[in-house]
Amino acid sequence: MIVVTGLFAGAGVASAHASLISTAPANGSHVDEAPSELVLQLNEPVTLIDGSAQLIDGDGTRFEFSDVRLDDGARRIVLVPADAVPDGAYLATARVVSADTHVVSLSIQFTVGSVTAQGEFASDAGHGIEQYLNYPSKTATYLGLVLSAGLLLASMWAMRSATTTTRFRPVYRIGAGLLVAGLLGRLLVLIAQQSGGVGEISSAGARTVLTTPYGGAIVAAVVLSLITVVVPPGRAAGSIVVGLVQAAAAIAAVTLGGHGGSAQGWPLAFFATVLHVYGITVWLGGLAVILLVLRGTFDVQRWHVVAAAHVGLVVFAGVVLSVLQVRPIAALADTSYGLVLLAKVFGVAVVVGLGYLTYRRVGRGTLALESAVAAVVLAATSVLSTLAPAKDVYTTDIATTLDFGSSEVVNIGIDSIRRGPQQLSIEYPSEGSASVSVDLSSAAANVARLPVELSEPARENGSVVWRSEALIVPAPGEWKVTVRFDGSHGPKVASFFYDAL
Repeated sequence: MIVVTGLFAGAGVASAHASLISTAPANGSHVDEAPSELVLQLNEPVTLIDGSAQLIDGDGTRFEFSDVRLDDGARRIVLVPADAVPDGAYLATARVVSADTHVVSLSIQFTVGSVTAQGEFASDAGHGIEQYLNYPSKTATYLGLVLSAGLLLASMWAMRSATTTTRFRPVYRIGAGLLVAGLLGRLLVLIAQQSGGVGEISSAGARTVLTTPYGGAIVAAVVLSLITVVVPPGRAAGSIVVGLVQAAAAIAAVTLGGHGGSAQGWPLAFFATVLHVYGITVWLGGLAVILLVLRGTFDVQRWHVVAAAHVGLVVFAGVVLSVLQVRPIAALADTSYGLVLLAKVFGVAVVVGLGYLTYRRVGRGTLALESAVAAVVLAATSVLSTLAPAKDVYTTDIATTLDFGSSEVVNIGIDSIRRGPQQLSIEYPSEGSASVSVDLSSAAANVARLPVELSEPARENGSVVWRSEALIVPAPGEWKVTVRFDGSHGPKVASFFYDAL
């Protein structure tokens, strides 16, 4: 086998989650009068989880909405408060399901009227049923895919006689059953998330999920899998064709159920993901055929050629997905996605090494160990496909607007959320004079005040601009950025929070 496969096969199904482009009011801003509506603009269409939209003040009081809707092709969330809110600090939140089936939490912090200090808010958004079913259902889905679609495809490519053996049918049935259970578990999670919780499941929530490409793919894969449970591919006329259609539907469902289902990166990420899932399915399905179905000898040379070809597909697709998702390379060590990816890469390398030993001398002990490690890799994949890609959480910058009232607005930018050297910039789009000071603080890092040295103000395109000099954020965790602004209407203070990695 090709040992370098391990370097890339772990990339998995990957693209970007839905993310905020802008909000109104801007996150961390101040407005003189209560806004008539709150707007969250996203980079891709989403479905809004029923009942997830909330507006609370610093004391925990909740305010009702008269309207909650999606505009701009489901890319814009509009929240309309039922009544004008009084002066105070506010947090507006909503939860959405992005095209790649991930639940994304969104929020805006802003202040109104005489209050300019952002409040402290404790999130009470629970994980719900997905906390308990998400990973198990994904693991069952991947294992079922290998033991059904992988079992058939590998047999068709290299060990055709396996489909006529007495052991093929029960193994295939178990795999198809696991796939059905896993996909139905995923469907239940999505509908529960869409409806606001398992106890709040509604027909509207189910309809919303089932009309998405992923929902449709799940239904198709489940129906076809149930058919093949009754009539497994093998001796019956036409059963092989039905099994091949089931394999295509199952691979499509798994592809759409991970990061590959995202609208971002289409179509490159999607098709690379299809190749990646297909290659691994056939590769590991062949192991299942050899270990669980065949008792006698088989054509080792032919299987080696087929396995090497599909490992090549995994390598190619993995390279594409890795380039898309892991930038810079240091993100591998500094993000959860990167660490899980490294663990999966190690597991894949072990599987490839054991596969080479099996090829040199077929032994059921080595093959059993190889299959056990492969099962662990599948479990890691269920975690990896849920995490935001390393690129998304590593290189994201911060851009927000602080409104001090009386038309005094400043734009704040931080070039990276990674700890270490950072560039903080402040832009005051006005011809008037002003002074600015900034400091950072973090309870997690035990830093009460970290003053930010700013350059002398410079005029750029009609704005006054300050930039940080030698700013270093020393530790990961939540940091508070406090800005003191003194324009033509006296000194004012505002702040916002961000997480450093």
